[in-house]
Amino acid sequence: MVIRTGWSKSLGRPWNDEHRDVAIRLDRGGPGFLRRASEYLQALAGGSVFSPALLGLATRVWLKAGYLNHVELDVMERSLRLPLDSGSKPTSTGEVTDYPTLGDIDNRAFEGFWRIGVEGIKEAVAATPLARVVLTGNEQGPVGYAVVGVQSATSYLQRIAVLPDFQGSGFGVSLLASSIGWARQHGAKTMVLNVRGGAGRARDLYLRSGFALTSSKLRVLRFDA
Repeated sequence: MVIRTGWSKSLGRPWNDEHRDVAIRLDRGGPGFLRRASEYLQALAGGSVFSPALLGLATRVWLKAGYLNHVELDVMERSLRLPLDSGSKPTSTGEVTDYPTLGDIDNRAFEGFWRIGVEGIKEAVAATPLARVVLTGNEQGPVGYAVVGVQSATSYLQRIAVLPDFQGSGFGVSLLASSIGWARQHGAKTMVLNVRGGAGRARDLYLRSGFALTSSKLRVLRFDA
């Protein structure tokens, strides 16, 4: 949904496929417009309204609009000067034709707030000028996917998800290696991603694969009128 008032513009979508929460992106406008748009979306959907993952300075207009901190994410980075071993699982890279399948994988791979749903996956694909979805699976079908994009010389790993029964068995490594290979082919020199704070399987995978924590933090903010 596009919300406009004069020059100001924001876009809202469901946060995921199961909750009444909403995600909003501010294209242009000040805190007054952002607050009114957020109040409208909250009244329409009945849940909370969440910001994108934002760097510190970018949160100012959101805080002035009445948003509060919800979660903090760590930022990791890896030079793409060297490739990553391709791993043992098959992967394919191409245009998305089956968003419902990706949404099902995402819903089963994550819990609650951390699910992004079909509309969130579409937004991840559209976040950079050049992007692809990487799939991995077995004879029964897809068991995981990644969204990788490139802008200038930087690549962004927007999302990586593997079904719970197949986590820890090499599918994540293969998705990551294929994403890095695709990004290198399209001119990226570094890859950036964000990850939840604290220990976890995803963080361990990235550390083993040559990623390092940076000093940057991202914050997702929450609005409840």
